[in-house]
Amino acid sequence: MKRCLILLTSSYPYQTQESFLESEIPYMQNHFDKIITLAIDVDKNAKKKRAVPENADCYNIAKQKKTISRTQSKLMGAINYVKGSEYSDCDNDAKTPKQKIFLEYFCARAEKEFKLCMDILKKYDFSKYDSITVYSYWFFVAALIGVKIKEALAPKCAKIKLVSRAHGYDVYESVNVLNYLPMRAYLLDKVDAVFPCSIDGENHIKKMYPVFENKIHHSYLGTVECGLNKGSKEGFRIVSCSRAVPLKRLERIVSSLAELESEEIKNLEWVHIGGGPELEKIKALAKEKLGFMSVKFTDDVTNAEVLDFYRKNGVDLFINVSNTEGLPVSIMEVLSFGIPVLATDVGGVSEIVKTNFNGKTVDVDFNDKDLAFEIKKFALADSQERKRVKDNARLYWEQNFNAEKNYNDFAENIK
Repeated sequence: MKRCLILLTSSYPYQTQESFLESEIPYMQNHFDKIITLAIDVDKNAKKKRAVPENADCYNIAKQKKTISRTQSKLMGAINYVKGSEYSDCDNDAKTPKQKIFLEYFCARAEKEFKLCMDILKKYDFSKYDSITVYSYWFFVAALIGVKIKEALAPKCAKIKLVSRAHGYDVYESVNVLNYLPMRAYLLDKVDAVFPCSIDGENHIKKMYPVFENKIHHSYLGTVECGLNKGSKEGFRIVSCSRAVPLKRLERIVSSLAELESEEIKNLEWVHIGGGPELEKIKALAKEKLGFMSVKFTDDVTNAEVLDFYRKNGVDLFINVSNTEGLPVSIMEVLSFGIPVLATDVGGVSEIVKTNFNGKTVDVDFNDKDLAFEIKKFALADSQERKRVKDNARLYWEQNFNAEKNYNDFAENIK
C-alpha cells in the first residue's frame, strides 16, 4: 500500500521550536511513502533549520509576516463576532464575550491558513495513495485546519484519517488566560483520534468530554539514544533548558539558588540553555543575586547542540520549575543521559519524575528555601546515592521514553 502523511506543525522545520519533531519524523519515513509538512505559524522568510527525511516535502505556508497575519485574523474575528459566522453556534463552551471573540479569531485564522495549505496541496495527485493520514501536531488551530483538509481530500482517497497530538497549552483550559480552549467538542467529534502526550492529559480531556473517551489515548513522546553523562568531576553543575518565557519561571531558579549562598557547596554552577524574551531580565537578576557562584547562559540553540552539551559536559541535576507542562521532552532527554531531575509537579511531570527514584517533584507553589533545600540534598549526596539516582534515571527512560519504540508504535497506530 502507498501511504501519504500530511503533517501540520507550528514551525518545524523552520525554527528551533518543536525540536522533538526532529526525533520523531525519521521514524515516520519508514511507515509512509510521502510526507508533506506544512508549517502554519512562521514568518514568510523563515529558513529551514531542521533536518528532514528524504521522502519529505516541507513548506512554509506564510505569505506575509506572522504579526501582520495574526492582526488580520484578530480583526476578522472581531468582525465575525459582531456579524456572526458559521462557527458562532458551534461551541457551547464559549460563554463570555471575550471567549466568543477568541472563538471567532481562532476560526478565522484556521480558515485563512487552510486556504494557504490547500494552495500547496492542490499540486499533488492524492489519488495514487491507498491511504492518507492528516496529522496535526497540536490540538489547536492546526487541528481545525486538519478537519478542513480531511474534508477537502476525502473525495480523492478512499481511506483518509485525521489524528492529533496534544501537549500542554492545547490540553488544559486553565493555561489560557480566558480559561477556555475553542472548539473542543467539535474537534473531538471530527478527528479519528487524539493522542495527549501524558496520562494526565488523557484523563483531563476524558473528564471534560467523556462522550469522546474512546477517541482519546495517551502516547508518550520519546528521545533518541545519545550516550551517558558521567556528571561533573568536581563541584555541582545544575542545568535548565527552556525558552525564557514567564511560564518557565526562571526567576524562581535564581531566587532559590540565592538561598544557597551561605552553604558549603563546592564549585556550584548553573547553566541555562535557551533564549527568549525574558532572557536579558534573567541574566540581570542572576548577576545581582548569584555573584557567589558560576552562572552561564546560552541563546537559542538547536536540539542537536543541546544534546551535544549533555554529551560533552558533566551535569549533576536538571531543574524545571514551570507552572504548567504537558510531559516535557527536555526531561526525557536528560533522563536518557542518566541525569536526575528536580521539577514542579504539574501536568504529566509526575509520570516521568519519580521522587526518590530518578529525582524529585516539588509543589508548584514551592517557596525558595524549600527548593534550595532539595538542591542542597542532591549536591551533598554521597557518591553511592548519586550513582543510584543516575542509574534509575537512565533505566526509567529506557523503559518508557525510548524514541525508537514510542515513535514506531505511534506511526503504526496512525497509518
